[in-house]
Amino acid sequence: MQTIKSSCFTAEIDEHGAQLTHLYHNEDHFDYIWNNPLWEKHAPILFPAIGRSNNDAYLINGQQYEMPQHGFAGDQTFEVIEHKNDQVALLLRSNEVTKQYYPFNFEFTVTFKVTDEGLQVAFNVDNKSNGDLSYS
Repeated sequence: MQTIKSSCFTAEIDEHGAQLTHLYHNEDHFDYIWNNPLWEKHAPILFPAIGRSNNDAYLINGQQYEMPQHGFAGDQTFEVIEHKNDQVALLLRSNEVTKQYYPFNFEFTVTFKVTDEGLQVAFNVDNKSNGDLSYS
């Protein structure tokens, strides 16, 4: 679990899925992220697909690949590549598991930053393949 802080907010991000689990206001400790035992997840990252494809599969260059609903990033452990008091960057690189679903070489970075105004989240997809890289 990674924790970042500003003078007004504290955020907690789980490396598993690069998922924001808590966003607290420091003064009143109010948690802006809905946490309820009815749903195990908090704010999952949806990559490389949002939603569900027909028959949970798609074709690339004539080969069929299965794709879980909302992609696979939420079930992967991200690497912490930068951590400052108010910011953390997490990286998912293509690997044997991701290639079962997605035949591309990529680096997917999610950067969280807390400010006195709230939370900023940036997503960056770096195509490490020679051809086009599809994602939604």
